[in-house]
Amino acid sequence: MKHKRSYYLLCTILLLSGFVFFAKGSISRQLQHDTIDRLDTLRGGRSILQADPTIFYHEGYYYLYGTNGDQDERLGFKVYRSQDLQHWEGPVGVHGGFALIKDEVFGSTGFWAPQVWFENGKFFMAYTADEKIAIAVSDSPLGPFKQEQAQTIIKDGKEIDPFVFVDTNKKKYLFHVRLSDGNRIFVAQLKDDYSGIIAETLRECIHAELPWENTANAEWTVSEGPTVIRSGDRYYMFYSANDFRNKDYAVGVAVAEHIFGPWKKMAENPALDQKISGFAGTGHGDLFRKENQWYYVCHTHYSKDKVAPRRTAIVPVDFSLDSTIVSVPKFDGSKFRLLKAGKKTSNHIDVAFGDPFVVFDKKTDRYYLYGTGGTENGFIAYSSSDLKNWRKEGKVYDANQSKGWGIKDFWAPEVYYINDKYYLYYSAHWKDNPHHHLENYRIGVAVADNPLGPFIDLTGKPIFDPGYPIIDANVFRDSDNRNYLFYSRCCYEHPVASEIADWAKKNLGYEEVEESWVYGVELDSSMSKVIGEPILLIRPPVKMNDSQSEWESRSVSSGEINRRWTEGSFLIKEKGQYYMMYSANYFAGANYAVGYATAEKPLGKYQKSMKNPIIEKNTNKGGIVSGTGHNSIFRDREGKLRCVYHGRTTATGDDRMVFISDVIFQQNGELTVHTD
Repeated sequence: MKHKRSYYLLCTILLLSGFVFFAKGSISRQLQHDTIDRLDTLRGGRSILQADPTIFYHEGYYYLYGTNGDQDERLGFKVYRSQDLQHWEGPVGVHGGFALIKDEVFGSTGFWAPQVWFENGKFFMAYTADEKIAIAVSDSPLGPFKQEQAQTIIKDGKEIDPFVFVDTNKKKYLFHVRLSDGNRIFVAQLKDDYSGIIAETLRECIHAELPWENTANAEWTVSEGPTVIRSGDRYYMFYSANDFRNKDYAVGVAVAEHIFGPWKKMAENPALDQKISGFAGTGHGDLFRKENQWYYVCHTHYSKDKVAPRRTAIVPVDFSLDSTIVSVPKFDGSKFRLLKAGKKTSNHIDVAFGDPFVVFDKKTDRYYLYGTGGTENGFIAYSSSDLKNWRKEGKVYDANQSKGWGIKDFWAPEVYYINDKYYLYYSAHWKDNPHHHLENYRIGVAVADNPLGPFIDLTGKPIFDPGYPIIDANVFRDSDNRNYLFYSRCCYEHPVASEIADWAKKNLGYEEVEESWVYGVELDSSMSKVIGEPILLIRPPVKMNDSQSEWESRSVSSGEINRRWTEGSFLIKEKGQYYMMYSANYFAGANYAVGYATAEKPLGKYQKSMKNPIIEKNTNKGGIVSGTGHNSIFRDREGKLRCVYHGRTTATGDDRMVFISDVIFQQNGELTVHTD
């Protein structure tokens, strides 16, 4: 928190717990300050520099937010995540690491002290900006957190450090700090829709008045960062005192039998300070649980001589929620540790493939990865037991066989376990080419008894010949056991009239713009013959004012090439709805990206999502990934949905690398992929 008075520049936020622990070993821990930077270099990883941190758990991940301290010019809140509290990745927010950005919410400066919670299928974030409190909403813990209308929940005064508490009777309360004759902690009942407080319920809880709370004897005293939990009939408030720049910044605990007080401070305070942690400026954090163990996440000064940027730390807490007694929290200072994130790269694995496809095989209990590249005239595969460490298994399909029909450009293999066999669908340049077309691509199918092959072509020719080049086979078996084949008609010799084409002719001198379209057709039970005629399902927009036109036309509008793609389709069914993912733009360019459309039946009318694109480059947002596309989805060993796709990084250059990310279907039906 920053206050305009000359006494102090305050920068604090949401706090949760504080407990007492003996200071054994604290002298030796003081030495850590001088070696932090060196250890960062030696051990790898980067210190997480989030002040006023909070940790929120949801569906297998711990999400960490805080006041950003890494000198990023963008304003908002970043988010990191971990599955075990040891290994942190990120920042992983949807806006280049940010879960909330200034442009989408209230506030122009001073973005401090976020708190995140989940309620009725939505994620809420309370935060400080411009010394006011606001609440934003998202469908994902990674964001984007937005407000339909930029506004605060308290109109008058200056307030910071929000903490929303929902009591056992479902009433909601806002604990916060008011900047009035010092930093003082208040509480007020919230309206059920979070639109504001009920003004007549506003009460002061505590202010700094004890010696440990004002070691500098400042005129402007500080108590801030409130966090509240309930045990039986008692409420426990964890708060911080002293100016955040003071080495004596520390955590205290107060107890009350009513939400509005009176609040009684514990005699054992301060519960957490530099004597216990071994780090100056320890405080302003959040209390959370991992199974039966309580933890406290907080910040410390950067070093013994330097306040900022503040580092994020975590410490176990012993805290008995016995409703019959007043429990005294105890921090285990011997296990106080700074948090680090892995080296900033991306979530790609060390495999260079285009058009990747992963299948989990229950028979062998392993994952198998197929893709474009790695060999001539065929396909190789990799296998893994954990999706992290991959073993090259060699060639699984070789076109040099008696029924081989392709001669080059073997692309986009997909493997399915059907009828106790493994079916490999792929694209290749057909040798039957009397008119010498430059792109004479068709789709074939080969079969094997093992996911590593050898795969043998079933018919010695493509599955069918629609009279134009096709690629990117995707097969889907519905719950009624009907089978479908989806594919992309190539751009080759397929000029299409559109407003985009007219614009490109006028502004870029293109004579025409060619397009690729996604089609679907039913397959018979043999999995090698089509039934009926193909149906057009997805194509690029015709009108320039179409909401999908901007992102699907970037390869043309940027002057990169006179083609627009819809390719690499993949169909998945979720809660009776059909989701078709597809890639748009030039596959070899930076703008390659993924969107999706939905329909009520496999060959039905598809409606593109307003959230498109859902996978795209992040190099324009401070990231290192571009050219993301041609994805597929699979279920891992535990049944969790994962998305695999390819992309390029600034470190790997033109090589297409394989990325694997989590997939979530939101309660409103939106499909989300958690990318870098």
